[in-house]
Amino acid sequence: MTEGEWVPAQPSAGRIEADSLSLRWWEPGDVAEMLEVVLASREHLRAFLPWATGYSIETAEGYLDRTREGVRTHRDFSYRVEDAATGELLGSAGLMARIGPRALELGYWVRADRTREGIATRAAAALTRAGLELPDVDRVEIHHDAANHASAGVPRRLGYTRAGEYGRAVRAPGQTGRAVRWVTGG
Repeated sequence: MTEGEWVPAQPSAGRIEADSLSLRWWEPGDVAEMLEVVLASREHLRAFLPWATGYSIETAEGYLDRTREGVRTHRDFSYRVEDAATGELLGSAGLMARIGPRALELGYWVRADRTREGIATRAAAALTRAGLELPDVDRVEIHHDAANHASAGVPRRLGYTRAGEYGRAVRAPGQTGRAVRWVTGG
């Protein structure tokens, strides 16, 4: 972190209960289950998420280390998304301080065998509320590749405003090099 760099307040809860989902910050003990779910969903995820290619135990451990560091530095609040009744890992969602002052970017993924159940939408709704409740956050944004129509449905259903497109590097096989930006809040 550089001097003068904006750092958001931390969400008050490391656990959020929302609409049959439980979101909690990732813990070291989650690594084996995360590895299993990502490997089972690898083909589904790798189309738009470059980290899914070559995924390994080291990748999973590194990610969980970075999530703990992100919480410590108030830069990344990544949550394990699970079924509130069973504890089954359904995916991940997070708020990241990487798009400038007073704004958080929201990202999410869902395991392949549980898509089209509204999991990403419910998790994103809970994190949108949590982000906008922070005293120093005015807006939450969702960015996704223009070809990722499933991801586009989430901000649309939540009432985000489509704020345009921009170019970005292609890093995964399904990406087009065009990203769509959605905004809610101030």
